[in-house]
Amino acid sequence: MIILEELFSTVAEFRKYSPYLESNVSFQDLNSSALSAKKQISIILSKEVYDEVVGKAGEPKEALCSAMANLTLAKQMIFDIISRRKNEIDIYKHEQEAMRRAYTDNYFNAMDTLIQLLSDGKDVSEKWKETRYCKMLSALHIKTADEFDSLYPIDMSYLFFFRTIPLQKEALDDGLNSYFERADKSEEVIAMLQRCLAKQTVAIALRRFDILEFPPIIRNLFEDSKPMRYGTQEQQRMLNLAASLADEVKNSLTDIDLILTSGSGGSVDTETSFNRPDDKIYLMA
Repeated sequence: MIILEELFSTVAEFRKYSPYLESNVSFQDLNSSALSAKKQISIILSKEVYDEVVGKAGEPKEALCSAMANLTLAKQMIFDIISRRKNEIDIYKHEQEAMRRAYTDNYFNAMDTLIQLLSDGKDVSEKWKETRYCKMLSALHIKTADEFDSLYPIDMSYLFFFRTIPLQKEALDDGLNSYFERADKSEEVIAMLQRCLAKQTVAIALRRFDILEFPPIIRNLFEDSKPMRYGTQEQQRMLNLAASLADEVKNSLTDIDLILTSGSGGSVDTETSFNRPDDKIYLMA
């Protein structure tokens, strides 16, 4: 089965959605990369929603076409580079990296549009509501990309928000849920906890995701002006930011503990609040 023929009738139509494609390329040449791209997108959308979008003309299908075209070419790049080198055609590493990032950016933008249409617009379907990611939202404290963006900037990326839904649940299960239960409708504490949850979710993502999977506002923190990039250095910088965010969350939770203790007991125990009636105070002249 030729995967791309589900969405594109001809290579010329496919080329409309991609910034660059050689004229002698066929769908057969791209099929293995397209198969991988479809699997990646179907994991997010579900197979049922993917098939539903493919079968109905409209904005969602246009966004899916763009996502499939650009993700397919991003995955195909390594095979094209090997083929060109065999033909003694040189491509500089920074050019390869720039092309890959351009394809990936186009893919993310298309998926942001598609998920936004499925989530907020008239194209919401029952099949979309039944996907595992949508079902998980009911148990979370940050339920929309807009809400997440207000707590920690993610360029309003619907795709990044949906990719981090399981990570948000992990952060809650690892201890933050108990804080929300103790907050007991305190708007001040809940607001602080939501910011902690957003930071902790991003921290987990920094340890799990490739840098290309982040929205530009986060990804730009790691982009060097140099033409050469070093993977080990980039990974260490990601881990350093993750550790920094985790420390911020830890410090905020310490403050929240004090607020909750004060609210329930009327006083906050600190290292300087141990005065008792039988304490003797000496004044030195």
